[in-house]
Parts: sequence; C-alpha cells; structure tokens
Amino acid sequence: MSVRAAVAGDAAALSAIHAASFREGWTQADFETWLARAEAIWVVAEEAGEVVSFGLALAAGSDAELLTIASVPALRSRGLGRQIMRGLDDEAGRRGLQRWILEVARNNLSAIGLYSSEGFVEIAVRKTYYQAETGRIDALVMTRPVSPQGGQGRA
Repeated sequence: MSVRAAVAGDAAALSAIHAASFREGWTQADFETWLARAEAIWVVAEEAGEVVSFGLALAAGSDAELLTIASVPALRSRGLGRQIMRGLDDEAGRRGLQRWILEVARNNLSAIGLYSSEGFVEIAVRKTYYQAETGRIDALVMTRPVSPQGGQGRA
C-alpha cells in the first residue's frame, strides 16, 4: 500500500469510490473541479496500482477542513482511513495550517471512532444536517490541532 498526492487522472477512480461510499456520490467532473483548486489537499492510497482510498480537505485560513474520506467497500476496516487521515495531516502541517475541523454524521460510528482515535473531540452538533433514507441525521462537529511538523510529531 502506498499513499501519494492525488492527480487529475485519478478523478474517475475517486468518483467511483465516492459513489460506492455515499448516498449522493460526486461525479468525475466534481472531482476534476476539486482537484484543480489550489486550496485542496488530496491524498490517495494505492494497492497494486489501483486507487483504493482517498481523502479531501481544504485549506481555509489557518484551518484544514476535512470534506471526505472514502475507501473501496471491500477494503474497509483495514486502516486505510487512518493512513489517509495521516497523509492529509502531513500535508496540512507542511502548509502551516493549525486546526482540523470536520462534520460527521452521528450514525457513522466507524468514522467517529477513527476521528476520536486520532485525537478529534466534539465541539458542536448541527441538528438535522445530513439527509438520510430514514429522515435527517445530526452532524457532529469535531476538531483537533494539525500535528506539528506535518505529522512528524505524532506518537
């Protein structure tokens, strides 16, 4: 498994993984637009030359705002999300960003577990933020500092 920065040619793979992971997956054109933005922070994980996981964050002032992490469904629970989060953290640190901020659906227990284990804490709740098949779901807003030296200070 290798982790690298995403490139424009990854857009189709990213769209397929996102569509398999979320109710309203982003299109290839959406990913091409995101990939072209200077404030975007992208990391992908590859296995046997295929993109199997990715993360996208945005630099916003001194904050790194995590927008999404997704993995090929058959490869979940193998630590890919943690690798992606740490790769994003490394880049956020290199860019001099200070704080992570994210929203996660209250019922996304695996993501909440990952973020909590990476030092994120809940700072707010956004009521009925996400649309779900059974109605609307609250979002937890979580934060933590960007790791010092682009993740090099991680234990």
